[in-house]
Amino acid sequence: MIPAPTLDGHRQLLARSLLAYGAFGLLQVGYRLACSWAHARQARTKLKETPSSHGHEGFMAFTLGLAKNLHRALDWRLEVCKGLPVCKNWGFPWSCMLGNIFINNPEGVRHILKDEFQKYSKAIPSLDPFIIYFNEFMGSGIFTVLHGLGSVDNGQRWLQMRKTSAQMFNRKNFNTLMQEVFVTKADALREWLEGFADAEPVDIQKGFFNFTMDSIMNIFFGEDVSSQTGDHNPYGQAFDEAHEALFVHTVNSLAFNTFAMTLLPWPFGGAHGLARKFHDFASPMYWRFRKALRILDAEAHRMVQNCRIDASLSQRRDLLALFLQAEEEHGYSEGFLKEMVLNLIIAGRDTTACALSWMFVELARNPAVQSRLRDEIDEKLPSDANLDMQTLAHGKLPYLHGVLYETLRLWPPVPFDSKMTYADDVLPDGTQVSKGITVVFSPYILARDGERYPDPLAFKPERWIPFSAPSPFEFPVFQAGPRICLGMDMAIFEAKVAAVQLLRHLEFDLAPGQRIGYGTKITMNVRNGDKDELLVCVRRRH
Repeated sequence: MIPAPTLDGHRQLLARSLLAYGAFGLLQVGYRLACSWAHARQARTKLKETPSSHGHEGFMAFTLGLAKNLHRALDWRLEVCKGLPVCKNWGFPWSCMLGNIFINNPEGVRHILKDEFQKYSKAIPSLDPFIIYFNEFMGSGIFTVLHGLGSVDNGQRWLQMRKTSAQMFNRKNFNTLMQEVFVTKADALREWLEGFADAEPVDIQKGFFNFTMDSIMNIFFGEDVSSQTGDHNPYGQAFDEAHEALFVHTVNSLAFNTFAMTLLPWPFGGAHGLARKFHDFASPMYWRFRKALRILDAEAHRMVQNCRIDASLSQRRDLLALFLQAEEEHGYSEGFLKEMVLNLIIAGRDTTACALSWMFVELARNPAVQSRLRDEIDEKLPSDANLDMQTLAHGKLPYLHGVLYETLRLWPPVPFDSKMTYADDVLPDGTQVSKGITVVFSPYILARDGERYPDPLAFKPERWIPFSAPSPFEFPVFQAGPRICLGMDMAIFEAKVAAVQLLRHLEFDLAPGQRIGYGTKITMNVRNGDKDELLVCVRRRH
């Protein structure tokens, strides 16, 4: 007869199990650190002759400097990279994230975005804590799907998404659907602002974000809403809530997730380990994000179903309808459709709203520029003139085009971007890049090169007259190469329509006492002290 286990026997078994797991954990973490250290050592050896960003040669210096200067991260990066076409930055030496290389010259930008496009793609979540949460928000849409050597299908899924989306941005849609929507929504924005004329200051940035969201809801979903007049838009409100909550949670969780991914064994460590899940579970900000995400999912499901049963689906021109029309051929799931449109909203809504906000900052700061632009609009566009791609072209309204491009130069909506290296490579200047290194480029930094743009901090629309399209590698505001922004022309057209409709009727000054700066999100919104707002005083033109 087998004796029953005693309490001491249970304790001994538990102790042996814990010792075995401890040994396993130490072995696993030790092996991970050794591999990361060896890989990092190889990368460091290759980059021995490449200078570090100014003042960041020491252990964790760049990471600590960034944390200290997060509120002014763009100008801090500009300072530490000054005069360096290429520079390196190292983080934790044994981390799975090797470090990064800043590329501050057009030749390097061209190399990673075009010439060696297949070697540079989005980072994978297991190596980047930020990407973990970004993918949770954006899913498998066109922003997050990998291409080239980073993908399992040689980029076919990304290419398929791009081809279907490209059908939206044809001239017929610009001169019909988009023109109708942008003019209608810009008129609603003007009427809303007129309610504050000669009264208290108003947050015009909020108006621009409502304008672009209402426009995108119509063009992408076929849904007509008017946030300016108080229509309830659950999708738009949930989108803003999810974006804000996720950004705050990601920044607050960066140190913990780097520690957990690097120093904790399975099943606690790793990108999808229990430690991260427990950490997220305990975060009110993360639950706020998940609540907003459920609303987005429910609203997207409703819109997909409504579009699917629409008897006029084959005649619809919105983006969701285009994907549903291609659904059978490509086997798109409902989840894919929801994620795809969500990706395009962040591209088409936030970026244009940020550009318009900064345009009106500069117009209010520079009354002579605002006056000259109004004169051009009055002279070239009578009140009954049709607003389309032809009448708003740079040849017809050169100063408007110059104002917009100068705004995009100084205040690019996406001020920096990064790619992960999926194969060893050599940059044009001879810098050796190891697989796994992150390369970073910044339109914000490139735009402040005094050799390319004399007096670079001055707002001078005349730089762009007569207009000659800049190299996308010198001016990567809309990305460049095979992943260049599909909606570039739409964004320029939308911004011009809004500016013309407002300046035909109104004048703008900055409300006094503001501390104008930029936010710290993915897109560069205007920030007033600790608030995301831009207060202006509105006057009717006489």
